[in-house]
Amino acid sequence: MKKILLISLAFMIGLATMAQRPQIRNGVFVKDVKKAQIVTNEPASPNSISPVKTKFPGLKNAGNTNIVTVLDMGTSANVLGYSGGTRTMVWADNDLNTVINFHRMGPATATTPPSISGYLGMDIGVNMGATQADITPNVQCLAATLASSPYYYDASRYPSAAIYNPAGNKDLANAYLAYFAPNFANLVLSGFGGYSYGTVNMVNYADSSKHLRWYDSNPPTYIPDGFTISKSGVAHMLDGGTQVLDLTYIDSVVYGRGIWNTATTDYDYTFQTLAFPCVESYNATDTKIADSPDGNTMWMSVLTSLVGATPLINTSFFPALRKSTDGGVTWSDPIAIQLDGPDGIATIKNTFSQYFINNFFADPIPTRDEIPYTTAFDHSLTVDKWGNPHIGVVVGVASSSTAWSISTGVDSCLNAYDIYSLDDGATWLAVHLGSLSTFRGTWATYTSDNRMYASRTPDGEKLFFTWNDTKIEGVTDNQNPEVYARGFDLVNNKLTADDAGAAQPDNVTFLSDITTEAYWQCTAPTVFTANNKYTLPICTQWFVDAALDSKFKYIPDFWYVDADFTVSVDNPPFPVGIDQKNNDLASVSVYPNPVKDVAKVSLNLKQNANVSVGLTNLVGQQILSLNKGNMTTGLQQFSIDASSLSSGVYFLTVRVNGQKFTQKMIVE
Repeated sequence: MKKILLISLAFMIGLATMAQRPQIRNGVFVKDVKKAQIVTNEPASPNSISPVKTKFPGLKNAGNTNIVTVLDMGTSANVLGYSGGTRTMVWADNDLNTVINFHRMGPATATTPPSISGYLGMDIGVNMGATQADITPNVQCLAATLASSPYYYDASRYPSAAIYNPAGNKDLANAYLAYFAPNFANLVLSGFGGYSYGTVNMVNYADSSKHLRWYDSNPPTYIPDGFTISKSGVAHMLDGGTQVLDLTYIDSVVYGRGIWNTATTDYDYTFQTLAFPCVESYNATDTKIADSPDGNTMWMSVLTSLVGATPLINTSFFPALRKSTDGGVTWSDPIAIQLDGPDGIATIKNTFSQYFINNFFADPIPTRDEIPYTTAFDHSLTVDKWGNPHIGVVVGVASSSTAWSISTGVDSCLNAYDIYSLDDGATWLAVHLGSLSTFRGTWATYTSDNRMYASRTPDGEKLFFTWNDTKIEGVTDNQNPEVYARGFDLVNNKLTADDAGAAQPDNVTFLSDITTEAYWQCTAPTVFTANNKYTLPICTQWFVDAALDSKFKYIPDFWYVDADFTVSVDNPPFPVGIDQKNNDLASVSVYPNPVKDVAKVSLNLKQNANVSVGLTNLVGQQILSLNKGNMTTGLQQFSIDASSLSSGVYFLTVRVNGQKFTQKMIVE
């Protein structure tokens, strides 16, 4: 595996500063961090304070030596290029072999045509954005033109975008970028409340549209956090829905459904409100929406405290979901996820060791059913091949002293999970992906949390999760983040191991150009699946001064292969059917590995099968190809002469009746 590097900065606006420090036990303190729901009015001119940029020694993941490439994308006038709760800024399309990065633009002196921070633009990477020559930055998609005092009526912020690609199309000229963002609502109000949306042809940029929907009372609109385009070509937008005048949550979300109009090459949207009633107003913190690979099954998720749910502490966040089986035409009632208590998720309740509980909680020591949990303030959502929802989210201890807060400051107090259901939300499972050391980074007045993303292969059989964390001894805030990643093979029910073979996430950006500076990462909802690899399209945002111009960075070469999924998951397997489980047909092993001279390949066939063998290097070049023909049931063995091969990593792929089994082979 080689790591991909993308610099992404996510601006979490209006977050409250670190709250009081309640003592847990034995003089050990944690910090309660609270999420405020107010978004800073703009334009703003924060003080120019440079972040700490020291390259700290003592990194915990120093064993990871695969260094990713970092390429330049576009620019933004400040760190607000990635900001708010929106997460669909990076999008990858396997049929087009193209990745896009969508963001606010600027500075005016560095873009052509000149662009201000109220403009929106995309960076396009063809050929998977493999080299700098494949990337076209700062393609302007929306210009703010309605000037007024103090700013532009139509200045747009916190954007999302995706590619509309007609079924079967492989020509970039037939595809369109579709974007959706909030605007200043014609300045009728002091902040947001309107929408800006439209399309841009991926080749002919003049073929574009721009629509402005100003604020009105039904439905009230705010900042859309969720956006996607399904396989069937339908666009889906989800907004937390706030009464703009007093910024009060309306116990509902605003759902926009867009149908592609072939005559106008544009989306026609209809909007409606869907109820997510909360125990208190003003406490829905994040909204996401995603579809299954076939586009029929949709899930939406809101981090809130749903009325009727039974968390141990009412002032904590947990996911509440709705499901659609007709592409978003109709939706189920809300479904709450119970994180804690006797009916909570076992994996979450059992993550802490008894030693941790005994030493970091005050007397009387709580039982596992008595520890209150809450999610962080943002999350990600994807849907697998079989229509099951998967929520990538950070979970920690809920504060008993500060409402709507998560406790931080103790290593491993926070953990990353994939939370999912196999029975339409009747029961919930979780897979522990990794322990986090830090939570929030602050640069000048700008803050960002871990920014967890969930991605999948186009067929929905494998999932990938990424997040930011600072793992430096003695550092308690997420000021110097790396990007971490982990994969989940649903067919074989296995997680990836890191480069050293440990059951841990990979540090993607370690020793790269943005080590400890991989700010505010974004990962595409779908990964690339070329050359027997699963390449994660990751972007980050990089800056020296948070108030001045920033740059977007892209990592083209971080991937996983089938052989990286080696850590078994204790949860029940996914009901995928015998015909879909590769290990029901054959198993492959290579010995010795690493190899110097001759590698012996053992192939255990469960039935007679046609077998072929291929060996490729790290860049996908074919080194060896063998057609073994029809082989009989049972153990089959053959040898590969590696004596003439250069030292390095190779991938051995055995095809059994068309099914692929890939093993990493290291030549010394």
